[in-house]
Amino acid sequence: RLLGTALGLIIGGAVGNAIDRARFGAVADFIDVSALGFFPWVFNVADSAITIGVILMLADSFRRDDRPAG
Repeated sequence: RLLGTALGLIIGGAVGNAIDRARFGAVADFIDVSALGFFPWVFNVADSAITIGVILMLADSFRRDDRPAG
């Protein structure tokens, strides 16, 4: 389940970036929430999804699998 979520985030982020590049010639899904005062960065939603997906994939790779082989 964790690996599926990770792959979904990675593939979704990559497809989102590809669609933006094809439609607009650049990635246009940046969000600026600095007006809220506690989060001063501007970030890209698709790249954030890819990053979270990679972190989840790494976490899944470190999990111990208790199922018997075969």
